[in-house]
This record gives sequence, structure tokens and C-alpha cells, in this order.
Amino acid sequence: NHNPPMIMHIDLNSCFATVEQQANPLLRGKPIAVAAYDSPGGCIVAPSIEAKRFGVKVGMRVREGRLICPQLIVRTPDPPKYRDVHSKFKKIFQSYTPNVTPKSIDEAIIDFNGLESYIKKPLADIGLEIKQRLRLEVGEWISCNIGIGTNRFLAKLAAGLHKPDGLDIIDHQNLMSIYDSVQLLDLCGINTRFQSRLNMYGIF
Repeated sequence: NHNPPMIMHIDLNSCFATVEQQANPLLRGKPIAVAAYDSPGGCIVAPSIEAKRFGVKVGMRVREGRLICPQLIVRTPDPPKYRDVHSKFKKIFQSYTPNVTPKSIDEAIIDFNGLESYIKKPLADIGLEIKQRLRLEVGEWISCNIGIGTNRFLAKLAAGLHKPDGLDIIDHQNLMSIYDSVQLLDLCGINTRFQSRLNMYGIF
């Protein structure tokens, strides 16, 4: 597709954990995790960027997280805080175009198709502007990944290339080099079982 990439995918970094750090500055820079329960068997739903560096992952039990990161701080979910951040970032996105599709509480797609004659700057510059506005209007600890592509699939793939706080574009010029550099699990919709089935047919 040689058309200019006009789809932007935005994904807040470690959303629930980052929102907790934004609300409580004493948690910033520390490995924290939001878990369904703070008991050892509680399921971790959002590790912070710092916790991920220790290997703490979504789906782990609190006891597992503390085994690999003894200093892990656990918080239970606070949905009103997360909804507030969602409404604020949605308002920012809709200031560019009404064509905004929330994919979850921490992800959204902005479709700039049809607005080519109104856009006065490259989409990458708009992406950098959105990053700055998130910090100014939502909170200085809030960061996001932004991907820009010719369709939603490629925009989401681009958003996951350089976490955290990345901004990448996939178009006809770099598409094949991007595909050469990613694994099947990097692609939206492919899990470990699907990966195994594809591997059986020689697709890696």
C-alpha cells in the first residue's frame, strides 16, 4: 500500500501501574504491580515499567512476582482513577478528529484518513505533540507508545516496536524490514498455541 500512513495507534505504557505512580509520587521509579488481590495468590494485571525490567509479567501471581523482585510493591485496582485518565486522553485525541476508536481503557486508534488537506504537519509531529500533551494535561508520569501505519494492524504493530515511550511508522518502504525483525508473537492476534501451529508449517 503506497498511500501515506494515516492510522495512529496509541497505547499507554503500563497503564494501571503508571496511573498509580502518577497519583502517588512516592511510587515513581519503583517496581510496582497492580494485582486483583494483594495476597500471594493475587493475579498481577499491570506491572510497572520498573517491575517489567525484573521480569514481572501480566498473569503472574503476586508470590511469583515477589520471588523475582522482592521489593515489588503491590496495589489493588482503583477503577475510578483509570476511567478518569481514559476520559482525559480520549478528549485529547478527539481534539484532532472525531474519528477516535477506543480499543480498551488504555488504547485507542485515531483515523486521520480524509483529513489530509487539513493536517498542517506530519503525523509523526502530531504523535510527539500528543505525547507532550499527555504529560501536560493528564500527568507528567504518563507516557505512551505510538504507532502509525496504513491500517490498524500495522499501526498496532508499530506501537509495540520500541517500548516504552516509542514512536514508529510502518509504510511500504520499511514494511519488509520490519517483518524481518519481528517474531510471530509480536503480531496482534497470535498467541503461543497459534505460533506452534504455524511453526509446524514452517512459518516462523
